[in-house]
Amino acid sequence: MSSINIYYDLKFAPTTFDFAVYLVVSNAVRQANGFKTMGVTIVCDEFRRWSVREKESKEGDRRWRVNHILSKLASLIPEVNGVTISEIPLTEINFPAFPDGYPPPPGADFQFPYLAQHLKQFYNQGLNLRPFKSSEGAKILINNLFDDNVITISLRSSKFIPERNSNLDEWYKVYQELKKTKFRPIVIPCFEDYMGDKTFAKYDWEIFPPATIDLDLKLALYEKAFDNLCINNGASTLLILSDCRYKHFKYVTEGVDNTQPKHHKATMGINPGDNFLFAAESGQDLIWETDNADIILKALDL
Repeated sequence: MSSINIYYDLKFAPTTFDFAVYLVVSNAVRQANGFKTMGVTIVCDEFRRWSVREKESKEGDRRWRVNHILSKLASLIPEVNGVTISEIPLTEINFPAFPDGYPPPPGADFQFPYLAQHLKQFYNQGLNLRPFKSSEGAKILINNLFDDNVITISLRSSKFIPERNSNLDEWYKVYQELKKTKFRPIVIPCFEDYMGDKTFAKYDWEIFPPATIDLDLKLALYEKAFDNLCINNGASTLLILSDCRYKHFKYVTEGVDNTQPKHHKATMGINPGDNFLFAAESGQDLIWETDNADIILKALDL
């Protein structure tokens, strides 16, 4: 058979950028088993309420994320031949299918492989673990607006675990220094902040709002850019699981357990100073230091 059916059920999994990891895992399974394409079905008749964030999230917000984040992520893998959103329970599964064991018996729990640790089994197997690519239409739109001298700055300004946020004062210093060069720095605000408090607006920098809203345009801009600067957060997953150039800062945040070196060793198989094991040989850099302007500018080495 030429296609495999991929299922993701939100009764058992989050409506977050972790779905990007799940798609890469699914795509690796597709490659390993010789399927040319994969169809993706997102089941959202119910939503999981496991984490603090899930308990606080409204259902309308989650359904928006299904349509504008999850389904869009799936469309950015060229081998995906269709995306279906089911708001009613599935009555049957089409085979061949992934993951094994889905759906579980009524009342049983189920674990989807959406965490970074599930990628480790595919390391060093010659499989593409950076499959995300923008559409041709998005590329055309971005090419009409930008030259090759862009350096993007992607911000995190969330009310959820604010310790992990970008240091906006330091990033503005970087922006000001880049403005003195031949490069055109473009800031991509955090979606939550753009739609809420707009803390980014305290600074006089050039932003590109469409990239905040539309993942296809964001990825096309990343692909066009000379370099892309980000910190460790969910939205950066799209960047590191593509072929785009990037410099990824603040991989460790003091006091946040799932950013500690011990956690990264267990989930990603890497130690402080290492690069992601699925990163390209050049141009994709994991920098374990914080987002201090001097550190960022030194890493850019312009």
